[in-house]
Amino acid sequence: MPRWKQEWTEEEVTKLRLLAGTMPLSLIAKQLNRTTGAVLAKAAAEKLAVIADLRGRRD
Repeated sequence: MPRWKQEWTEEEVTKLRLLAGTMPLSLIAKQLNRTTGAVLAKAAAEKLAVIADLRGRRD
């Protein structure tokens, strides 16, 4: 099954909660092996603040 169709595990959500607000979105996405869009959407759903990458990088 493609990664983008996989549900978030409780371990991934816990890690997202720990990392949100401490490092840029792109680095969190790399750590979780998810796209920045998926991480941003999940963070919004969990009502977590994230640090946006404002340098125009596309990872």
